[in-house]
Amino acid sequence: MISVLNNQITTIPSPNSLNYPKTSSQEATINIIWNKTYGGEFIDVAQSITKSSLGGFALSGWTNSSGAGDLDIWLLRIDNNGDPIWNRTFGDYEEDKGFEIIESSMGGFAVAATTKNTTTFQPNNDISVIRLADNGNLIFQKNYSGPEQNSTSLKSDLGRSIVECPNGDFVIAGVTGTAVGASDVYLFRIGANGLVKWERTYHHWDNERCYTPHSLVLCSDGGFAIASYTYEVSKSNDVWLIKTDSFGIEQWNYTYGVDSGYERPESLVQCADDGFGIMANTQSFGAGATDAWFIRTDALGNQIWNNTYGGTEEDGCNQAVLMSDGGFTLVGSTHSFDLGNGDGWVIRIDSEGDILWQETIGDAYGNGFTSFIYLGNNTYVATGSTYSLGSTYQDLWVIKFYVDISETVPPSNGIPGYDLYLFFSSILFCMILLIFKKKRASYS
Repeated sequence: MISVLNNQITTIPSPNSLNYPKTSSQEATINIIWNKTYGGEFIDVAQSITKSSLGGFALSGWTNSSGAGDLDIWLLRIDNNGDPIWNRTFGDYEEDKGFEIIESSMGGFAVAATTKNTTTFQPNNDISVIRLADNGNLIFQKNYSGPEQNSTSLKSDLGRSIVECPNGDFVIAGVTGTAVGASDVYLFRIGANGLVKWERTYHHWDNERCYTPHSLVLCSDGGFAIASYTYEVSKSNDVWLIKTDSFGIEQWNYTYGVDSGYERPESLVQCADDGFGIMANTQSFGAGATDAWFIRTDALGNQIWNNTYGGTEEDGCNQAVLMSDGGFTLVGSTHSFDLGNGDGWVIRIDSEGDILWQETIGDAYGNGFTSFIYLGNNTYVATGSTYSLGSTYQDLWVIKFYVDISETVPPSNGIPGYDLYLFFSSILFCMILLIFKKKRASYS
């Protein structure tokens, strides 16, 4: 049973103690249009949201409040006011999770998911692709394993991100286990009927993973880019960006990070100059335990700039969206600037990574954003999870809000009234100089 609640959510003024590249140049006030939670007695979370061309939104995640098993893939469609249109669960008695959801040009939706395969020698994970019609009816659900998997394999495959090609094919990115016990980034293409056309794996150090939704993009040249991470025992985790052609053949790859550090990507966008924006999180540098980390590259993966955002505690962002001015909006969660137990976090940066504005949204019980859509006119719909008073488990959370923005002029040198001081000082200096010249003229 799905229940819908209207939470009492608070918007928190922008903190003024952030470790930002510069002082915010805009003041932002968030106006909540509506906010709702969905779920039952146990865990209900969202990983991705997409806009429906028929109106409203579709979401993917997982639940163990309903369905057949421990966790089940949970797909929902809601209208423009956040009211449910339908919800569907998919899975068996083991864990099954939905990740990225996209709207298909052929109608309906496509979902990259992970499902537990219980027909093998020992249950392990497979990648699952689900195609739904606009009314929620199932078109197909097909499961896929990597090239080194078989019926007695103990390795797992994980589905995370999905894009649609112009001809109606789908390309899916995730992880596949290898025979030597490691993992590789896995990319494969299927037709509209779900049949595999080609598959590729990518290896760099010891273990490589494409682990999050929104980490695969269809590039302007028809190829693909994958935001993943690579792990080496002596170097820990680095962000790993892979660029391929339209057949998945690697063209180049770059790693970003520091030796013996921890950096992992969360999402990827391609920019107007064909470069990329990588939303990541880092524990290696920044202000606190974990910080949001944004990397801007050129079209060949060379880093142009990078910035971290956060305070002294756990902070991170899960998705970035490219804006029309070349900047980006980032969403995630913060423990440095929250009311308690974490709050949803929205950051707007310009094309150089400097903060334009940032706000937190939440209550004292714990909230966080995982995915969002920009609707235009400073209006957003974001999803994630939230706790309520006395609850042990999360509910799926969707909130629609408008951001009222006003420009601010920071005082010069950070001193209030400094510009006014300079103005009157200049006038006084000119008056003294004029008097001095008149006195000299009277003596000559």
